Amino acid sequence: MKFISLTYLLFLLYIIPIQAQEAGEEGETKHKLVLLFGLTHIPETIEDGEPLKSEELPTIGVDYYYRLNPKWQIGVVVDVELGEYAVDFGGEDIPRENAVVTGVVAGYRLLKGWSVFAGPGVEFERNKNIFIIRATTEYEF
Repeated sequence: MKFISLTYLLFLLYIIPIQAQEAGEEGETKHKLVLLFGLTHIPETIEDGEPLKSEELPTIGVDYYYRLNPKWQIGVVVDVELGEYAVDFGGEDIPRENAVVTGVVAGYRLLKGWSVFAGPGVEFERNKNIFIIRATTEYEF
């Protein structure tokens, strides 16, 4: 399983074209590399078999986005959730600790500086890897 996780991560890194910045419309660059500090929302956690309220975990990561036009962009994200919790997955309580979250997202710029992103991903963790749907909002300044 570690081989598959490493292969997936290397594939994501391979498809990121690290190039010199190209000027796009309105003087913006087409390539954007982001260092992320944020919170990840876990809708429902489990403790001793009982559902608990949601949790927010500190998260750090590196994201890469390519601007297709002034409104749309695509990206690859690699984040680490810093914390421990358990979730119910198919009737089984699965402990999670410092999970690495990867994904491919599409983004849409709603207003100047404010965008929303969504896409599929995989949460890699030593107990069980889980397929996820990622949704993010970003304000750029």
